[in-house]
Amino acid sequence: MLAALMALALPARAQPAPEPDPGAPAEEPALVAGPAIAAYVEAPYPPEAEAAGIEGTVKLRISLSAAGEVDEVEVIEPAGHGFDEAAVDAVLAMEWTPARTAEGPVPVVFDFDYGFVLREQAPTPDPAAPLPVNLDGELVEMATRDPIAGAVVTVTAVDGQPVDAEALPGAELSAQTDEQGRFALRGVPTGQAHLTVRHVGHVSEERDVEVVEGQATTLKLWMRAEAYRDNEIVALYDRPQDEVTRRTITIDEVKRIPGTFGDPVKVIQTLPGAARTPFGTGLLVIRGADPEDSGVYIDGIRIPLIYHLTGTTSVLSPDLIEAVDYLPGGYGVQFGRTMGGTVNVRTKTTFDQDEIVWGTDILDSQIYYQGHPDKKDKHGLAIGFRRSYIDLFIPLFLGNTDYVLKPRYWDYQLKWIPELPHDEFSVFVYGFDDLLRVATPADVAQGSDQDTQGALAVRYNSHRALVRWMHPFSERLSMELLPSVGIDSGETGLGQDFGLRSTNLLTQLRGQLSWTPFPELEVVPGTDVLGGVWGFDFLSAINIEAIDDPLAERERVQFSGNGALLSPDVFLRANLRPLDHGSERLLISPGVRANLVGFTTRGELAGTEPLPPTLDASLDPRILGRWQVVEDQFALKAATGLYNQPPQPQEALGVGTGATTSFERSWSTTFGWEQRLTPAIHYDVDLFYRQMDRLIVFDEAWTGFGSNPFVNGGAGRAYGLEIMARHDPVGPFFGWVSYTLSRAARRDPYVCTEGDPSDENLLLGTGPCWYRFDFDQTHIFSAQAGYDLPFDFGISAQVQYVTGNPASLYDTGVYDADSDFYNPFRVGQINEDRLPPYFQTSLRFDKLWTFRTWQLDTYVDLLNAVRGVNAEFTLYNFDYTEAAYLRGLPFIPNIGIEAKFYP
Repeated sequence: MLAALMALALPARAQPAPEPDPGAPAEEPALVAGPAIAAYVEAPYPPEAEAAGIEGTVKLRISLSAAGEVDEVEVIEPAGHGFDEAAVDAVLAMEWTPARTAEGPVPVVFDFDYGFVLREQAPTPDPAAPLPVNLDGELVEMATRDPIAGAVVTVTAVDGQPVDAEALPGAELSAQTDEQGRFALRGVPTGQAHLTVRHVGHVSEERDVEVVEGQATTLKLWMRAEAYRDNEIVALYDRPQDEVTRRTITIDEVKRIPGTFGDPVKVIQTLPGAARTPFGTGLLVIRGADPEDSGVYIDGIRIPLIYHLTGTTSVLSPDLIEAVDYLPGGYGVQFGRTMGGTVNVRTKTTFDQDEIVWGTDILDSQIYYQGHPDKKDKHGLAIGFRRSYIDLFIPLFLGNTDYVLKPRYWDYQLKWIPELPHDEFSVFVYGFDDLLRVATPADVAQGSDQDTQGALAVRYNSHRALVRWMHPFSERLSMELLPSVGIDSGETGLGQDFGLRSTNLLTQLRGQLSWTPFPELEVVPGTDVLGGVWGFDFLSAINIEAIDDPLAERERVQFSGNGALLSPDVFLRANLRPLDHGSERLLISPGVRANLVGFTTRGELAGTEPLPPTLDASLDPRILGRWQVVEDQFALKAATGLYNQPPQPQEALGVGTGATTSFERSWSTTFGWEQRLTPAIHYDVDLFYRQMDRLIVFDEAWTGFGSNPFVNGGAGRAYGLEIMARHDPVGPFFGWVSYTLSRAARRDPYVCTEGDPSDENLLLGTGPCWYRFDFDQTHIFSAQAGYDLPFDFGISAQVQYVTGNPASLYDTGVYDADSDFYNPFRVGQINEDRLPPYFQTSLRFDKLWTFRTWQLDTYVDLLNAVRGVNAEFTLYNFDYTEAAYLRGLPFIPNIGIEAKFYP
């Protein structure tokens, strides 16, 4: 006996939402794919009907959900004799794939005929003598070549005639692929066999293959994924276990946002707390702190810059980045020597997919490889290189302008990860080189002095090699070591007669133990040792000591300095999880960090007599907390602590004498909450306050050689509100909106004209000693979103609005006859004015093309399609009677491609 499947009575119809007017017809969305059976179940033939020789067909009406679940089965034309019950039970036991519209899976209602036909009993095959395998193969995904497990491969017809496996003793005409995507069929009749391949999440395939008598046929079948973008979901900006603020963006979303150039690190500029910095600086300004106050790391090792000097891309290949920890404040004691925010870029720890990536757009071109070059897959390797040519295109889009930014950069990366039995080990080498020129036309002079003519140029390069070794001693005790060595060099010049060159050779060792004596407590002691040597050369066309002497002859001056640095910091933190035997519902993390620094100064900067070493120390207590009030729905978070920062190299150097500057200090507090409104929508809010003192400022009383030009005499405040609302990439839509409301101020002794200010002068503009911070931006708004269209098309957009940076006004220059130079005359207080607000809107259109062994992503970024004045700086002529804005990036139609090959 056999239950015969008759047909799906299509078309099926999507279930419409209820309409206000019951009499109005519901507009049904068009189906692009109907429901289909993923796993067929045969109903047993009713014994009484079989004995009586009765056949029948049951007409059913099936309600199928968007998840492919059968909600209801209704018999609309019964057949009796037990056929109805048997057909309903069989349909309920089947597995189905849902119907789809252009928007995605939808519930449907459709009619279905289930037929019962009597036939002769096939002889029972001998299990001891199955027919031989004469058709086998493997099933892989197009482009990625990943094996597809759990797919059903079935022979449905041979030479155009349906086949019945039960009528072929020992034959197996349907098989499910294993973990390696392999399948095998037995006893397939000779002729042209028609195969169907079905798998959830992939487009169904059909293929004809010739089966020859006495021969085995081997196939390689390909299936196209319904969506490839989901393969790229990797969490970014995810908090470590001992941090309190969590913001998550996916790699795919980052690549789709115009203006980020597909760089995961660049997206930090769209998150709350991060101020916008001028194009060409590559700096981070986080929660009202100076750029030098925020630390950037790669795998926990401090680096000088995270962005190229263009500010458009980071110094690492985007394909090598696994995650980015963006900690705007309230971070733990494992990070130190900073009092602003922290960004730690984590590179990939495994290379599961072998791939070669080549990408090109108007900014740069890159080539990247990751995979396992050895046959046994015991060694993971990643290599990347990128070179820009934006300096060739910017003048074409700027048109006629007096000032042109011409940046150029290149970078490289290499990472090796061997497979070890118990430990984790890797070696990572990276480097970059940046050159930024501000070119001026021949008829524009920077001053009346011929020695100040020429283009301004800034060059910076950095190279690092680091090793990561993680060894578990037991389930409760593990160790991590991160030694590194690197060299950084920088050069700033104006024309041929002014220049500053510096070189630093640095080593760093980070190490920590993680001991968990019981689930509620984790103790983490660690060390962060930084040491190295430094040196610089200074060249000037004017002898500084002779500027005020009208009878002195002009002569070039050049001097140099060098020294050594050692900072062996140690820290200790405890992660307390007192609820539910160590669950993450409540985390309290107190810690303390001891900051130690010592350095020496030699060379012409130190004078004729050796200077004694400079030593300094400070202590940073901190505590963080996070309470998951409602699991996965609502959480409270808070952090407070002290952050001490040693002087920058140029601030720690006396001129012919020992340095007198000490640690700058900041007390930082943050409080906030996170709430999930729906499975796809959530938001978080942070309130922050940062009080800074002992800030290092220039000493107006500096007397030249033999004295220190810097003192710890400044103070500062920063406070604000951060909000971020997010729609996760659930369905075709994704996006997020961030808003920061902040105020930041500074107080320097040399600004004061009425004695020491009191606390009532905290608000900006209320006291003579307080002035706006250089990057104070009251409103920072950023919105970005994308939508997935059918056939792997996509569209996305970004809108940004930022209050203009503070600026000081100059309306004339005072001529100094002794030095033959114009000194600017300021109107009003420092930073009393502002540049125009920054505004830009960018659009992106992209299309992903998928082939058997590779993919091609094509896109058009319409950068700054709508923009404001977007002034980066104010530039004055030689006597300060005329001014012009140096504007940021113009409208740029960035056309790019990225090809990804899977060898």
